[in-house]
Amino acid sequence: MSGTTTSLVQILREPILRESREKLAASWESLPERFRTKQQMFGRQGNCCGATLGVLPRCDFACTGCYLGEEANHVPPLPVEAIKAQMRALRPLLGNNGNLQLTDGEVTLRDEDELVELLRYADEVGHVPMLMTHGDSFRRRPGLLERLMERGGLREISIHVDTTMRGRKGAEYKNAKREEELNPLREEFAQIIRDARTRTGLPLVAATTLTIDRDNLEGVPAAVRCVVKTPTPSR
Repeated sequence: MSGTTTSLVQILREPILRESREKLAASWESLPERFRTKQQMFGRQGNCCGATLGVLPRCDFACTGCYLGEEANHVPPLPVEAIKAQMRALRPLLGNNGNLQLTDGEVTLRDEDELVELLRYADEVGHVPMLMTHGDSFRRRPGLLERLMERGGLREISIHVDTTMRGRKGAEYKNAKREEELNPLREEFAQIIRDARTRTGLPLVAATTLTIDRDNLEGVPAAVRCVVKTPTPSR
């Protein structure tokens, strides 16, 4: 019996693993009674997600809404083994196939082999890591996304795009004032993702995030419309 067939049999036999069911039940029980509504997802469809610290504190952008401190670009990344220890510590809390955000500063600036090792290890211990990134590394280094998928088993990615960001490749994006000005960039990222799936033959779940402040609040509907009309299904 092939590995794929074995996996399908396991899914049919136990669609939701006992460990996952126990984690969901514990999360549901931890909720105050007033939050146990029909619309509540926590404890029903998912638990909390975890995040790494120290993978790479620095970033090559200078975003106005950055959460990193002034010392960030001077802080060395933690050793690979220290990040793995974080993943092991999160495993009992997140459960099997728990959502792990591989994040910090801009993690794609870390040594590629080390990033691949971290992605593979996250999968080994039972996490599903989502790589959080500004995405420009994939524009500057063609093939990087495909290598992370093929070598690291990357299955999920989230690309942050908004007008608070400073450092983009392309003069038209460096000082964008309106979210509409970044829609061509959003479409470019969507195409990069579609191309990576085609070239590798592998699935990749894609998401996007943005920082919202008083200056770009009016542009949020335009950004949402762009994402909706530029879908990137998992395959």
